[in-house]
Amino acid sequence: MDTMQLFLVEFDIADFDDDLAQRIPEQHELLLRLMRSGTVTHFAVSVDRQKLWVFFRVQDMSELLRTISSFPMVNYLRPTFYPLLFQESAVRLAPQSLN
Repeated sequence: MDTMQLFLVEFDIADFDDDLAQRIPEQHELLLRLMRSGTVTHFAVSVDRQKLWVFFRVQDMSELLRTISSFPMVNYLRPTFYPLLFQESAVRLAPQSLN
């Protein structure tokens, strides 16, 4: 039986400054690593850079909080937590070319 818990975390992003800008590449790389490990399933940033949404798959709230505390941008993020019953998405692959 799968005992993993799903969460959507909506982060309000603080006002943009030089320090925050310098942390973005490291934050992006961490999110990609967490995706490869299965801890993060999806993430997105609003066009105005005011919101970050991250879908997590974790054992419990403690693991979620530990993961978020490791974010390079943690001091610039205000999280709101949404426990999820389930999460589905459609994955579309690019059409293959026989050329």
